[in-house]
Amino acid sequence: MKRCIFILITAFLAGAALAQQLKQEVIASAGGYNVNGGLSISWTLGETIVPTFRSQDGTLILTHGFQQKLIWTTIQENLEDIVKITLFPNPASEIVNLQFDNPVDGEIIVYLLDTQGRLVKTDVIGAATVEKQVNLQDLPAGVYYFKLTKGKLSNVYKVVKV
Repeated sequence: MKRCIFILITAFLAGAALAQQLKQEVIASAGGYNVNGGLSISWTLGETIVPTFRSQDGTLILTHGFQQKLIWTTIQENLEDIVKITLFPNPASEIVNLQFDNPVDGEIIVYLLDTQGRLVKTDVIGAATVEKQVNLQDLPAGVYYFKLTKGKLSNVYKVVKV
């Protein structure tokens, strides 16, 4: 009986020791980060309030409790907002035409991707171009994606080759 109690206590203590190695996570329905005049606050609904201390020169920060990393997401303009593009025919058998409402004012790079995201072909559309043809004869039938990129702007078009 004593042996059984000893085994249970040992197992409990081992489990408690291993529990300290688990990663802390917060699953919350809301949160935020705000800055105003040198004062910043980050909060998560369901997280306890924790104090933060800073050194006078601002190089050292001490924060108690769990803090999530701040994730930045940038939103870029869509290429189609600047350049009106039409791809036809779709589905296509041999050639896909890329037609622009106005002459292109710079270089546009065309990446042709398969459904696995692998690069199949690249092409360049030069400045002042109004229409460009992309040959698909050497590709098997299937779904392909045309990714048109101009600087930091890009747009993706789905084309079916029959």
